[in-house]
Amino acid sequence: MKKKLTALCLTAGMLLGLSACSTSTPESSVSSETSSAASQASLEEMYDRFIDSVSPDYAYDVALELTTNPVYFNSELGGRNAGSKAEHAAADYLAGLMEEIGLSDVEKQAAQCDLWQFNGASFTVDGVEYPVYSYATAATPAEGITAEVVYAGKGTMWDYEGLDAEGKIVLVDIDQRNDWWITYPMLEAEFQGAAAILAANVGGYSQIADDALNSQDVCGPTSIPTLSIGVSDSLEIREKLEQGPVTATLVVDNEVEIDAGTTYNITGVLKGKSSEHQILIGGHYDAHFWGFQDDNCAVGLVLAMAKAMIDSGYQPENDIVFCLHGAEEWGSSYTQYDWTVGAWEMINNVHPDWVGRTLAFINFELPAYEFDTYTSTYSAPEMYEMLDYFANEYPYSPDPVGCFPDGVLTEGYQTYTYSDDFSYYAAGVPSTVNGFLLQKDMETVFPFYEEIYHTQYDTPDTYNEAVMNFNIQYYGALAMYIDQTPALYLDFTAQYDRILNSMDEETMAAAGVDVDAFKAALDRLNQSAQSMVDRVVDVNTRYLQAVEEGNTEQMAELWVQGKELTNQNLAAFQYAQKNLLGLMYERPIVPHEAPQENILLCQAIIDCLEQGDVATAVDEYAWTVNNVLEWYAMYFSPEVIAVQDDMLWGEDNQDNLYWGTDIGFTKADVDEATRSIFARYDETSGDFSKEIAVYQAAIEAQTQILRDLGGQEIAAMEELSDLLM
Repeated sequence: MKKKLTALCLTAGMLLGLSACSTSTPESSVSSETSSAASQASLEEMYDRFIDSVSPDYAYDVALELTTNPVYFNSELGGRNAGSKAEHAAADYLAGLMEEIGLSDVEKQAAQCDLWQFNGASFTVDGVEYPVYSYATAATPAEGITAEVVYAGKGTMWDYEGLDAEGKIVLVDIDQRNDWWITYPMLEAEFQGAAAILAANVGGYSQIADDALNSQDVCGPTSIPTLSIGVSDSLEIREKLEQGPVTATLVVDNEVEIDAGTTYNITGVLKGKSSEHQILIGGHYDAHFWGFQDDNCAVGLVLAMAKAMIDSGYQPENDIVFCLHGAEEWGSSYTQYDWTVGAWEMINNVHPDWVGRTLAFINFELPAYEFDTYTSTYSAPEMYEMLDYFANEYPYSPDPVGCFPDGVLTEGYQTYTYSDDFSYYAAGVPSTVNGFLLQKDMETVFPFYEEIYHTQYDTPDTYNEAVMNFNIQYYGALAMYIDQTPALYLDFTAQYDRILNSMDEETMAAAGVDVDAFKAALDRLNQSAQSMVDRVVDVNTRYLQAVEEGNTEQMAELWVQGKELTNQNLAAFQYAQKNLLGLMYERPIVPHEAPQENILLCQAIIDCLEQGDVATAVDEYAWTVNNVLEWYAMYFSPEVIAVQDDMLWGEDNQDNLYWGTDIGFTKADVDEATRSIFARYDETSGDFSKEIAVYQAAIEAQTQILRDLGGQEIAAMEELSDLLM
């Protein structure tokens, strides 16, 4: 467990947890009695007591209770949805556990959401009832819908050619990873007049078994009843269709009500010597199906970590707030950003005061599964160096035992938009989450997601005790490490790297961005960021020396200096995310990357069309414009795409974007040309002047956007540099 001590170790680690550390003014002092007592308990002993107190069994028992007790589910197939009775029952249970283990100030903090309670459904054909599971969509009348069933392939507009779906129940095949989200075939079926739609996951998700059902957030309006059906059952019904017409009865007991729900974020506090700052540790407790890994195990982990800290007698310097979020899987209709609603509400509306106070949010997803031979931490880029040091050099960071033989990878992995930590990150809180989703290439998902994720197979059979034990120990030690550090170590040179790597100088210059000024501002940011790092290292190093010398007066002074740097870093962090973090659909970017990327793609399409090479234009470029949103324009009716666009860019829907608020991109208006060249795919020659004109107009519009964003980012980098000085 011991690792080589380095100079950087002095910057953040070898602190004795003395009461002097919480001193809030330079005039404060530490009594000789406190100093003497502290000298008898080493930092190593403090960590060892925590490690010895960790109980993966406690975490497992909590997860098992949440997975198996029917009180915490809405239907026979599970489900603990936003604002539902089951979610509220689980909130009461979890608040009770927080009080039981000894956390203080336990609260169920209410946040607004749309209500979703799926009570059950049945789909009956020729007297045979087939299992189905609903999305957050419309219910049927109590007596159900009795209608003819038709098969519509992948559910695209092309699949409805020659097919009468009016008033019928549509059966489709879906691959939500490689083709499209359920939103699109759902809206297409509604546009085609269908009464309901059932989707069989033939790829992408729920591939563990042919009877596996699947549910995701729907990212759309309530629309028509939309359900998942097993692949084997779908095939059986399709075989019946080959013999002649099939009539079925679909009954869906689903409650989806706009702005009618209340979700609860449950918090409990391990009080620090000072409440000026805090560390936040959390996971979410809503679930699809049984939700053992996603995210009952995280709930168990968070509570087990809190219990271990309390049982070990750990006295933090700062408050440590344990927070279990609701409405993570889904929380709002008619938005592209309908997940992590509970967390977004918490940091933006319930506790906006946490921004600037929170040293770190340590989040957990699926923390008891061994995804690969390694693990990692996704984080804000400013935390990369701290996490690298903690994993590889800090002497008290636990190593994996019985799992992850290749250890913890620390090359730096930016937190993505698929978990609660992004809501906090975008709001200005340094955030992390265990590496639960993407492999180290940050593009390929782990096999778990194609097989088990969001199915009825997410059960205790997936449990890995060694992984649970490691994650409690490792991230608990990380929280203690941050807690024991006088000056929070955020490295804004990572912003320099991120912005530098985002630049296409030629495209920016052609758009009229002052590239020399941009690079000068970027270089100044790098210098200011390095200066801040040097000051943080200096304060933390001198603090350690004062600890070793027993110089309590200097310790108190340095702790105050460190907290001043911490406040400066937190203010800079919030500013950086508000001004230099953008989204291209769901992908975190530097804001100028969106128009820059669209310009390059549109120009490549024009080049192909001018050569009559429409196939390459379609296959290589056209579908990737607007971060692949044009892919959907190729396959779904304009009326469907209009709903997509309204959810993202509609003037009346801008207050329904949650973590996408104010950081989205402007769409390149090329749908008409996209559909046209897709329809003309097989042409080897022809006049594409109309399509070229559309792409050229898009380039001109995106060029102005790029020019404006370039200027804004220059100003933002200058201001960020000032904040770091």
